[in-house]
Amino acid sequence: MKHNRFILPALLAFTSLAQANVTFSNPDDSLGEPVNYPQFQSVLKASELQISDPEGKKGNKEYFALDGDFSGLVSPYFYVDKKSEALVFKMKQTHLRNEVRVHNNFRTDLPNKHYTLSAEVEMIDPVGSMKDSDSKQNEITFLQVHNKGLDNQGTHNVPHPLLRVVWKEDNNGVKGHFWGIVKNNAVICKGTFGKKNKDKEMCKADVAYKKYDLGKAPVGKATAFDITVGNKQLLIDVDGKRLVEHDIDYWRHLLSYFKAGVYNQFTHGMSEAHFYKLQYKATETE
Repeated sequence: MKHNRFILPALLAFTSLAQANVTFSNPDDSLGEPVNYPQFQSVLKASELQISDPEGKKGNKEYFALDGDFSGLVSPYFYVDKKSEALVFKMKQTHLRNEVRVHNNFRTDLPNKHYTLSAEVEMIDPVGSMKDSDSKQNEITFLQVHNKGLDNQGTHNVPHPLLRVVWKEDNNGVKGHFWGIVKNNAVICKGTFGKKNKDKEMCKADVAYKKYDLGKAPVGKATAFDITVGNKQLLIDVDGKRLVEHDIDYWRHLLSYFKAGVYNQFTHGMSEAHFYKLQYKATETE
């Protein structure tokens, strides 16, 4: 079936500038509808779905469940595997996405407020996904702390996240590892506001970004990630071990938010990530 957003207002979808034609279907009821699985309800109720038409143009995306109601949102690209009860995200082609976006835009500098995204993720045959790729990047982003901008309206928002957690095929000879790619300053290097800065020292790749090796990605096994932001710190724990403590005082004037799913930075293939756990929480201390 195809959901028409004007007929089914509960889906609350709107379309990006790039044309998208996103459909939802559940052939033979073989797919688990994510909204029916209690373990994912807290994060879904706090989020929306940002998903591309896998047959559409580069960069296309459409938005659903703006009110946190994921009823009816199930397809061969976004579903729960009934056997393993993993929340599955799949997407074809480069610069297309399938992600849940947590609605809350939060400050990162407050000493008594911390925000955490916890996930247990298995990447399904990413080597096979990229076997025909002709991209130099060849990576899949599956967790993000993104930049909203100066306020909830997105003033001066630019498309660089504070953090991308990726599976990368090859990083200077290190193959098949997870990486935490952190924007190492708040200098705007892209877009309208970045034109005057794009050639400056602070926008050079090895200055603007810091890459943290988060370890070899296992085959046939999930990896636990806990990303915590607050008190001017970005913390990443992998399988219970603290691997990243990054000072983000430079990010204090920007609002941020979490994303989880798949965003493709390779060509001619399909990404697939299975989330056995996906939880979001905000904590406040005195």
